[in-house]
Amino acid sequence: MALKFPSQSKLQYVSGSGISNDGWTAYGKLNLPKDLSLLNRRGYSSTDKKGIPYVFRCRFTLFPQDEDGFGYDVLPGIDFATTLKIDGCQNNWVMRNGAVKWHAARDAMWKKAGIKRRNLGTYAKLGVKYNYSGAGDTWLIPIDGDGDAFAGGDWDIDTFSDEQDATYQLKIVGVGVDEDSTSDNAALNVGYSYLMSRSPPPVDSNLETSEGPAEYSHLNRLLSETADYSARTDDIHDDVQALGDAPPYDNWTTEDVNNDITESVELGRCVAGLGNSFGQVIVDVPFGICTLRATHYSQADDNVTNDVSVAVEVLDIYPMQG
Repeated sequence: MALKFPSQSKLQYVSGSGISNDGWTAYGKLNLPKDLSLLNRRGYSSTDKKGIPYVFRCRFTLFPQDEDGFGYDVLPGIDFATTLKIDGCQNNWVMRNGAVKWHAARDAMWKKAGIKRRNLGTYAKLGVKYNYSGAGDTWLIPIDGDGDAFAGGDWDIDTFSDEQDATYQLKIVGVGVDEDSTSDNAALNVGYSYLMSRSPPPVDSNLETSEGPAEYSHLNRLLSETADYSARTDDIHDDVQALGDAPPYDNWTTEDVNNDITESVELGRCVAGLGNSFGQVIVDVPFGICTLRATHYSQADDNVTNDVSVAVEVLDIYPMQG
């Protein structure tokens, strides 16, 4: 069944604790499935029923005023600007496949424990609920028309249990865990844990030298009829043997808990300043989960620290391709 697009697709947030001047301030962690569920009064999830992650295409609008319309607490210089930075997990096949496998793992865990789907709560039947970068993440809460946070309901992050660990959750960004040796983990990184479940690609993945380019290639003869390659054959074979045999990405080992797959990426940013009343950017948010950071800046260091507000409008929701 296709995902029902939310009729209430626009959400509003305020920073609430002031924005640093000349330095990133953590605005908060955004969970779109949670907030769309809250305002549309139905269940939304980071994945479909097979575990394939959704990507939420959103328009972020940054207003340099708070929810009450109050702006700068001091008069800034003409070069003053406020920047909103949106970070999220990587959008690739590792994160996609990892989510699918963890979805299947959750079902297998329930089955082994004798839990049937009829025993599950209505909203437990949705896809796995993820953290952003830790266990029990705290999320931004959308505000109503009066600028007050919605009350909302429960948003229970899925908890896993196996013979190695009594309880742990999943996150989409952040340091991985060496599953060769450790236990008592609070949260596992979806992508890194998926890589840990696979055999790594060989360091040298090409063929044996004897199966490299033919020593007396007809094509080479035609292109350079007079060239004598007999003295260079070994060098050419050595070059080919060393060329392109390792993957172009950070290969992983069980001890490499800071592997590239654990890192966040910038999904987008927008800027509002004295020359424009607001800033906008359209970004694709994997899993519908990201973190927001903001900063005020001017060369004169005007020490502006006022709150800002951000509107998020969901434009599309589509399955991650990987």
